[in-house]
Amino acid sequence: MNTRPIFPVFLLLLNAVVAYSHGSNGGTLDDLRVEHLHDPIQLDTPRPRLSWKLLAEDSNERDLTQQSYQVLVASQRELLSRDQGDLWDSGMVQSSQSVLVPYDGEVLRSRQVCYWKVRVADNRGRLSRWSEVATWRMALLHPADWSGSQWIGLKDDTRDSDLASRMNLTLNESLRSHPSPLLRKEVTLNKNIRNAMAYVSGVGYADFYLNGKKVGDHVLDPGQTNYEQHTLYVVHDVTDDLKTGTNVLGFWLGNGVYGQNIAFGKKFGYGEPSVRAKLFIEYTDGTTQEVITDESWKATVSPIVFDNVYWGESYDARRKIKGWSEPGLDDSDWQTAIEVASPCRDDQLRPQLIPPIKEVERIKPVKMERVAPTTWLVDFGMNIAGWVELTVNQKAGDVIEVVPAEVLDKDTGRADQRTQGGGATGNQYRLFYVCNGRGEEKWSPRFTYSGFQYVELSGLDSPPDKDNISAVFVRSAIEKTGTFRCSEEILNQQYAASLLSLEGNWHSLPEDCPHREKCGWLGDAHATADLSLFNYDIATFYQKFIRDIEDSLRSDARLERVRPGSTGVPTMVAPGKRANRIANIDWGVAYLILPWRLYVHTGDVEAFKTHFGHIQDFIAYFRTFKNQQGVIENGLGDWCPPRWDRRAAPEYMECHPHVSGTAFFYQSLQIASQMASILGDSEYSRQCIVEAEKVRTAFENVYLNPIKGSKLEHYGSQTATVMALKLGMVSPNQINDCVKGLTFDIGELHGGHHACGIHGLRHLYTVLVNHGQDELAFQMLTDTTFPSPGYVLDCGLSTWPERRFEWKKERYRNSFNHPMNGGFAAFMHESLGGIRPQVSAPGYKHFRLQPYLTNHLEWVNASVDSPYGLVRSEWKNEADAFLWDIEIPVNTTATIWIPYSQGVKLIENGHPFSEDVVHVETHGRQWIHCEVGSGNFRFRVQHHQESE
Repeated sequence: MNTRPIFPVFLLLLNAVVAYSHGSNGGTLDDLRVEHLHDPIQLDTPRPRLSWKLLAEDSNERDLTQQSYQVLVASQRELLSRDQGDLWDSGMVQSSQSVLVPYDGEVLRSRQVCYWKVRVADNRGRLSRWSEVATWRMALLHPADWSGSQWIGLKDDTRDSDLASRMNLTLNESLRSHPSPLLRKEVTLNKNIRNAMAYVSGVGYADFYLNGKKVGDHVLDPGQTNYEQHTLYVVHDVTDDLKTGTNVLGFWLGNGVYGQNIAFGKKFGYGEPSVRAKLFIEYTDGTTQEVITDESWKATVSPIVFDNVYWGESYDARRKIKGWSEPGLDDSDWQTAIEVASPCRDDQLRPQLIPPIKEVERIKPVKMERVAPTTWLVDFGMNIAGWVELTVNQKAGDVIEVVPAEVLDKDTGRADQRTQGGGATGNQYRLFYVCNGRGEEKWSPRFTYSGFQYVELSGLDSPPDKDNISAVFVRSAIEKTGTFRCSEEILNQQYAASLLSLEGNWHSLPEDCPHREKCGWLGDAHATADLSLFNYDIATFYQKFIRDIEDSLRSDARLERVRPGSTGVPTMVAPGKRANRIANIDWGVAYLILPWRLYVHTGDVEAFKTHFGHIQDFIAYFRTFKNQQGVIENGLGDWCPPRWDRRAAPEYMECHPHVSGTAFFYQSLQIASQMASILGDSEYSRQCIVEAEKVRTAFENVYLNPIKGSKLEHYGSQTATVMALKLGMVSPNQINDCVKGLTFDIGELHGGHHACGIHGLRHLYTVLVNHGQDELAFQMLTDTTFPSPGYVLDCGLSTWPERRFEWKKERYRNSFNHPMNGGFAAFMHESLGGIRPQVSAPGYKHFRLQPYLTNHLEWVNASVDSPYGLVRSEWKNEADAFLWDIEIPVNTTATIWIPYSQGVKLIENGHPFSEDVVHVETHGRQWIHCEVGSGNFRFRVQHHQESE
C-alpha cells in the first residue's frame, strides 16, 4: 500500500481554487456565550469563561483562523460604545482560543451586571468589527446575600376533601399527600423602578406570581437536586411586572420529589413544600429596597387537594380563590406563614443554570372513541411526557377523571397502565378535576407529569371536542442543534424515536422513564451521552447532572480501606433517595464517561477537573474487585438484551456482568489516564496505562474463547466482543478473527440479529462499519423482524420500550419510553454523517469526517452545531458519481476521508483533484484522507468519464 503523504498536494490544490475578497473584514462574530449560556442573569462562577464564533463573510473563503482577540468587559453599556472596558480590557491577545476564554478582570460582586464585546484578527491580518454587546449578571455569591429571608410554609393542613388521600396498595394504607399551599404578601412601592430581580428557591416546586399573573413560562420549577446537599434557586427579572403603588407577591407550591411521601414508601420524601425568596428593587433615584419571605406572609391551602409526581393530582375548582395573588383580597382568614427549617445542610443555595422545564409543544388528538357510556379514549399519536389540558362545561361537583397510558390493552382496547409501573409505585397514576359549574372551565395539572400517548376521560356528560383537549409536551427546554436525515426512512424513524425518547425524559435530569421511576439511572445516562451531545445544546444540563452524581457519592468499608476519608463513589441513581446504593461499575462509570464525553464534544476541561479526586477514588474502589485472574468481579450486566427477563439471575445474560464490568474498568483506566495527562499528573496517567494493559491481557486470557460450532473465537457474546473492539482491548493480531467471530455470532447464532443490551447496542453498528461490515450493519438496521430496531417501530411505537419482547404476540409490560435503548442512534452522526470529534483537539477544534454505508444509501444529510460553528456533512449518490458537501467552521481543521476507488476521477468544486492521488485501504475499502481548514467543500468522485 502506498502511504506517501498527500497533504501538500491537497493544500496546493486548495490554494489554487480559493477565491476570497482582499481587504474585506475579518469575518463576523456571533453566538457570544458565557459559561455555555446566552446572556445569563444568574452566574455563580467568580471568573466566567467567554466564547464566540467567527463566521466568514465570504462563503468561498477557506483556511480562516483566529490569530488574536481582544475582549472588553464593562460595568455600563455606554462604556463599551466608547470602546472602554473598566472591568477588563484583555488587550490584543495572540491566541486562536475562542471557546471558554477565562475572564481575567476585576473581582465581580453579587448581582453585578457585566457588558462585553469582542473583536478578533484573522490569519490574513484583517481585524473584525466589534461584536454585538452581550451581557451577564452575577448571582448571589455569598450566603449573606440571603440574609433576612426565611424559608416559609403552611402551618395547618385544612383540607377537608376526600380526594386529599389515596391508597398505597403495596402498603395497604391510605396516605395523604402534603398540602399544596398558596402564599401572598402585599407590598407598596412609592418610587419609580429602574430594576427589580427576584431570587426564588422553592421545594419541591414553586410558581411565582406578581399582581395576578404567573412570572415567566417555567413549569415544575426549580429542578430536582439532592436537597440535603443544596437546592436550586431561579432568578426572574421582574422590572416590568412591578408597578408604583400596591403590589402582591404570591407563591403556589407543590410537592415535587421533595414532598413525595406516599409513592413506593414513606421514606423517599424530604419534607413539606416551602419557599425562600428575596426581591431586590433599584429605584431611579438610586435607592434600593428588599422584599423577603418571612412570617409577615399569609398562607392557605390551594384548590390542588392532592399532588404527587408519581400518582397524579386532584384539583377542586370549587375551592378556587379568585384574585388570590392580586391587590385587594381580604386574606384575614388566611393563616400566618411559618418559618421552617432549611431543606439543606449549611443552607446551600445554587442558581439554576440548566434550561428550565417548559411546555414545548401542544398536540391535538389523532383519534377519539367512546369506550364506556361516559368514558372516551383519546389517542395523540405519539408517546410524550407531560399532561393534558381540558376545557369542560359541566355542573358543579362533577368529577372528570383522566387516566394516561402508553399502550392499549390488546383484549379490551382500553388504556393499559401496566407499562407505567403502578405495582412498583403503590398505585396507578390518576388525575381528577372537580368542576365549579360556572361555565366553561379550562384546566391542566400543575405539579405532576407522566408519560403517555393515550388518555381515558371519564365523567363527561357529552362527547369531547378535539378543540377542547390537547396533550402538552413538557420537558427541560434543551435546544436541538444537530440534524440528521437520510434516504432510508426506517433509519429516520429510528433517529426520531431515539430523540423523542430522550426529550420525554428530561425533567431537570436525564431520567430512565417519565412515569414509573422518573430517576436518573447512571447506566441509562452514559448509554445516551454521545447521542445527546451530537444533537442538543446540553452542556449545562450535563454539568448539573454530574454535580448530582457528586452530591450522591457514598462510602463503605471497602472504600474506606483503600481511600480513607473519601467522600464516596457513585450510586445507581442521582439525585434522589431511590436506588441510592453504591453503583455497580457499569452504572457508576457514568461519572467518568459523561464528563469525558462532554469534554470531547465541548472542550470544557472543567467538566472533569473539579471531580478528578473522586474519579481517583472510583478507580481505587473498583480495583478492589479484581480477582486472582485479573478481571473485575463486579457489574450489573448488559441491561435488557432481547427476551431477557429481569426476574432471572444476571448470569443468564449472554454477556456476564463481570465481563462487561471488566471492560468498563479498562475504559475507566483509559479515561482517567487521559484526564490525568491533561491535568498535568503524568505519573498517575502512566500508572493507569500500565494497569489498563494488565487488565486487557487478563480479559483476553480469560474471556477470549472458541465459539461452539465453529473454528472462530470471540469474547463469549456480542456485547463483550463489541466492547473489546470499541475500547481497543483486542490484540492487533486478533482483530480480524474477533470481527469474524462477531459476525458469526450475529449471523449464525442469532439469525442476523443483535443479542445485546444497552452496553453492546450503543457501539454495535459503529464497530461493524469500522471493521468493514457495512452490509451486515445495513441489513440489521433495516430489518423489521424481532428483535431489530425496525421491528420495534413496526409495532407502531414512537419511543423505545425498556425491554424487547415480541410485542405483536405478547402483552405489553415494562416502560415504553426508555431512552437507553436509543443510544445506538449516535451512529447516525458518527458513522453515516461521519462526524467524529477528536480527543486530541476537543470541542471540534479538529475533527474527523468519514462517512460509511455510502454504497447502501442514496443520500445522508447530517450536521452538528460545534462550539466553533456548524459542522455539516451531506452526501449523495448519483448514477455516475458520489457527491459530498462538507462545511468546516472557521478556526478549526478536519481530517477528511473520501470514499474512493482506483480508476475514478476526483473533483473538488469543479476542479480536478489530482490524477496521481494516494489512497489508503482499510478493511477492504479505499479512501483518500487529508487535512483541510475551514470552508465549504464539494467533492465529486466520478465513477465514469463524463462525455465530451
